Amino acid sequence: MVYLKKAVEQFLLWIICVFLFIAILFLPNTTKYEVGKGGQFESASYVYDVDKHIANIKGFFQYIKENQGLGEIIPGQSYSEKILPKAWKSLLLIVPALILAFIFGVLKGIFDFRMQKRRLNFLGNGTTWLFISMPDLFFIIITQIGLMYLYEKGLFFHVALYGSDNLETYVVCILFLLIYPVFYLANITNVSLREQEGNDYIRTARSKGTSGTKILFLHILKNSLPKILAHANTITLYVLSNLFIVEKLTDFKGAASGLFQAVFSGTGFNIGLEIGMDGVSAFGYTIFFTSIILVSNLVAQIFRSIVTPASQEMNHE
Repeated sequence: MVYLKKAVEQFLLWIICVFLFIAILFLPNTTKYEVGKGGQFESASYVYDVDKHIANIKGFFQYIKENQGLGEIIPGQSYSEKILPKAWKSLLLIVPALILAFIFGVLKGIFDFRMQKRRLNFLGNGTTWLFISMPDLFFIIITQIGLMYLYEKGLFFHVALYGSDNLETYVVCILFLLIYPVFYLANITNVSLREQEGNDYIRTARSKGTSGTKILFLHILKNSLPKILAHANTITLYVLSNLFIVEKLTDFKGAASGLFQAVFSGTGFNIGLEIGMDGVSAFGYTIFFTSIILVSNLVAQIFRSIVTPASQEMNHE
């Protein structure tokens, strides 16, 4: 019951977030310009008008109602036809990245946990610390340069690092998205396992002669999963934020690139001419990204309800 309540809370929070994004997207773009002799630009200042802001939001919802959707960019081409292909491409990166991040993150955390008292611990906690400390932008650029250099020297086969038309580009982008989430989750997993290690039930299992591997996977890891899954929202946000960087660096034509273009169209101006962002496209991409966060949270809640012991669930209630 507690997880149903949380699911409803997540949905209500999603609605609030969407409305806040709409409020930001449709801020009035009224600008006051100061010009000198000959019409030369001297300065500009932003003028906020609350009535115009409210009118923009009402006008957008009226537009949605009249068009029964996002409407058309030009006659014969709808906004949906522009947004959905880009969203689908990004979805093919996001979903595998999230799944693999949890799988490899937990496995790396288990590896770190088992290596913590060995001489080769630097291969465990050391590498995790390194990848968490260094910006993943550094690793992305180094990887791109390294692969191009190896191909130029004939030491490696050609890998398409740019565009969104080749399978290997999807694979490379997914690997780029995995860098930080995997090692972040590995650190969380390692800490969670170490917290469980000293509990009484672990000592009892060891006294009965249960093997260390069985204790780790059937007892320690199982009881650590609720805490690990609690970071699902953080992992999702990391993947989505990295998506903007990855799509920009690889010229991948996905939803992040589309949102950037929709917003970027409003960053320039001409004197006497108001230029706004492509608010309809920006709204469509906003719904896409916030829906991914919502679904990710709901899936995490379902898995937490499965792996959480009944006693713990009663304590939450």
